[in-house]
Amino acid sequence: MRTDQTKRLAELAEQLVDAFITEADPATWPGAGHESEMTQRERGDRYWSKKNASATGGVLRFALDLIGRTGADTPAAGGGDEEDDLDKRIRQAERRASDALARAMKRASAPGDGRATRTG
Repeated sequence: MRTDQTKRLAELAEQLVDAFITEADPATWPGAGHESEMTQRERGDRYWSKKNASATGGVLRFALDLIGRTGADTPAAGGGDEEDDLDKRIRQAERRASDALARAMKRASAPGDGRATRTG
């Protein structure tokens, strides 16, 4: 990847971070503050707000992955050690987030997790 492309991708990642922070804030989701009284439409809109934040996070992660891969192949513009350390910290944070998501998904699908089930 060319240096100008890497720079544009980094700028895009910064914009995506701003969008993700806004979209992932539960206070901005429909029905915020009165979750127990939400209408069906508000519940649906809230679901799509969460899904949209998740999609933005996925695009952000993909952009950061691309930046990380090019960082290994392309000489750093400044000092290499600082950028290598940042890449390492980003990979560690992504790994921790992935592990936390896997644990949450496992807990959510585990039998006896407290969710009511219908019997027929």
